[in-house]
Amino acid sequence: VDMPGSPTFGELARPWVREFAGSVFGAYDPETGRRAVREWFLLISKKNTKSTTAGLLMLTFLILNWRKAGEFGILAPTVEVANNAFKPAADAIKADPELSALLHVQDHIRTITNRSTKATLQVVAAESDTVSGKKFIVTLVEELWQFGKRANADGMLMEATGGMASRDEGAVIYITTESDDPPAGVYKAKNDYARN
Repeated sequence: VDMPGSPTFGELARPWVREFAGSVFGAYDPETGRRAVREWFLLISKKNTKSTTAGLLMLTFLILNWRKAGEFGILAPTVEVANNAFKPAADAIKADPELSALLHVQDHIRTITNRSTKATLQVVAAESDTVSGKKFIVTLVEELWQFGKRANADGMLMEATGGMASRDEGAVIYITTESDDPPAGVYKAKNDYARN
């Protein structure tokens, strides 16, 4: 919405964004309700619409979801990063009458609710008490490199992504820029695995 003429993200997105979204949504089989690929890792250079891509990708999950009261989440390392992912999704809804009719935005708690399914998209800043008890069907982890600096990150991410285990359509998406320091912790492990 902050671009002159208010073009859609679909009009502006670079081809790799469409390819990434095609990979994520193309891995789901609507006949069986199963997702063939359940984990993605996207390493992207800074200032290339990472947070916008994250917010709008998860908004698409919320719209396409069939599960009543399903929960989707974006897990961010800080409040600032959480806001960067939430704002593009919220602004897209507010700028579109059809989306506004379908989705309810609660800015103060960074939550979007699908009025038809009562499913929610929550954007949370990762503090240990904010991820406990979450049962997200799909979790998008923003700026994984920052989690790599935390001693408790493995447990926190396991808690946040545990909900997908009981749902065949579940997935986790790690989306991050490169670390300012040498890769460490959970970021190093996921980065090494993806590169291998």
